[in-house]
Amino acid sequence: MATVSTHSGGPAPTRRWALALIAVALAPGTALAHGGEGLAEEAAWSAWSLTPEISGPILLILAVYVRGAVRRRSVKQPVSALRHTLFLAGILALFLSLQSPIDPMGERLFLAHQTQHLLLRMIGPMLVVLARPQAVLLAGLPEALRRRVVAPLMAQGPASRLYRFLTRPFMAFVLFILSLYFWQIPSVHNVALLDPLIHWAMHLTMLAAGFLFFAMIFGRRDGPTDPSHFLRIVLLLAGIIANILLGAITVFKTRVLYTAYDIEGRLFGIAPLTDETTGGFVLWVPASMMTIIAIIVVVYDWNLTETRRLRRGHGISGPDHADAVVAGLDAGERTRVAASSSRLGLLLGLAALTMFGLIIGTGVFVVSLG
Repeated sequence: MATVSTHSGGPAPTRRWALALIAVALAPGTALAHGGEGLAEEAAWSAWSLTPEISGPILLILAVYVRGAVRRRSVKQPVSALRHTLFLAGILALFLSLQSPIDPMGERLFLAHQTQHLLLRMIGPMLVVLARPQAVLLAGLPEALRRRVVAPLMAQGPASRLYRFLTRPFMAFVLFILSLYFWQIPSVHNVALLDPLIHWAMHLTMLAAGFLFFAMIFGRRDGPTDPSHFLRIVLLLAGIIANILLGAITVFKTRVLYTAYDIEGRLFGIAPLTDETTGGFVLWVPASMMTIIAIIVVVYDWNLTETRRLRRGHGISGPDHADAVVAGLDAGERTRVAASSSRLGLLLGLAALTMFGLIIGTGVFVVSLG
């Protein structure tokens, strides 16, 4: 990946932003893109960029996970095939976002770049966190590493306190939304396409914010100081509103904002405004659909949590057992079960209405193009 050439030693880091902005504003034809320069359209779909600094850690994580899964095969409650599938799908999403042709194409198309961010910030972290891979990964690590590195980090110390702080509901939500909105500011976005260090910062902050947010959303902690399921749903709904707002702004604008994509020309002859409008659609609908899925998962977990509370910590053993337990409850407890089921239906209905609203929004978008 090339950068703008400089004199010996290069400019001070504080001047990079100003130089990149000047390059975009005054001489877009001579500045270099971050990673898609020289990419021919006929070779775009085969432009896999397998780099050791990304593929290496991903392969290492997979190796540790497989080793942990093998070691835990004989435990009383082994990890389900669904959780293994979720973890592998999440890792695959992260791999595709950074090593597949989506990455170099993302330097020449706003649409491809938004697809990359969707995989990196939402789909990958969401699937990995849902898999709850901590126990498997720990089992796959060498014992010395677990004792000398992992255990001290997980103990009550600075790292643990920082993690708890960053996964507080409003902190995690603000970081998650900022990781989207900040990097969509046209001047910041254009600079990130020109400077490799800033572009890496973009990807790392999006990835970290995604993991922190979904760790809070899908956490199974049920203590008095932990976020309630209702609060998690409210934050997810706020996330949908943020997606719709930014997506609508990007879709319905009438001028090109992200000029760095035009340094070497947008791929496949796509007009700049069309490219950015379609990228705004990715911000609007697919990202919101993923959030709706997250809401459904949280509602389902909420219902299970209420049931576990009623059963004094015992999990669900099947429909017949569940019916027997509920039948043995007193009137007040049965009322709570009924209220929990009603809440589940109500919130699933709310998710359906939200989805309907997104479909209507999509129709408005299509009509506006016509």
